[in-house]
Amino acid sequence: MGDAVQGAKKLDRRVVRSRRLIIDAFERLLLKESLEDITVSAIAREADIDRKTFYQHFGSIDGLIDYVVAEEVERVLDDVERARDERGSADTEQDLHAFLKSVNEVMCRDIVLNRRFFEGIPTDRLIERLRQPFERGIIERGILSKHLPGQYVSWCVSFLFGGMLSVYRSWLLSSQEASLEEITDVINQLVIHGIESLDIAS
Repeated sequence: MGDAVQGAKKLDRRVVRSRRLIIDAFERLLLKESLEDITVSAIAREADIDRKTFYQHFGSIDGLIDYVVAEEVERVLDDVERARDERGSADTEQDLHAFLKSVNEVMCRDIVLNRRFFEGIPTDRLIERLRQPFERGIIERGILSKHLPGQYVSWCVSFLFGGMLSVYRSWLLSSQEASLEEITDVINQLVIHGIESLDIAS
């Protein structure tokens, strides 16, 4: 039993390492090339793996992007839950603040790379890629959904990502005269007051 567990752990580490190599290679290429010009062969060469390994992990470049997006969504939701645990209570406005703070950190982590994502993926497709895992995550974890019955969850998530990503996209693809902090503050106010205007969100 011990050998089997150790073997599984080693396999898991190999899987994690291979996926990280592929993601890092993809992101390096994205800094140099447009998304539409990146191929599986190019990613495999950059990661020093064969194409078969790529397909085993992600299936396609779309599958790779979905995986990267899902990872970021999980990080953001983890941050919201961690902030809630530290407060010791659930609160819609505080959950939204924690969510927006975490998203801002994601945007700050690599502005150039984020710009390349926004350039390469149409806004409606990016919104849908983010909306589905986020909506599923907040329902499973009970974030916001405790205050938003039924279909309101889906509507609010669509509003949240539609507005937020449109503002970030506009900023990233512009001359960026305003700072990221200013843009984030505007988004915070719009999102929090927009969702809190619903009587059921109180």
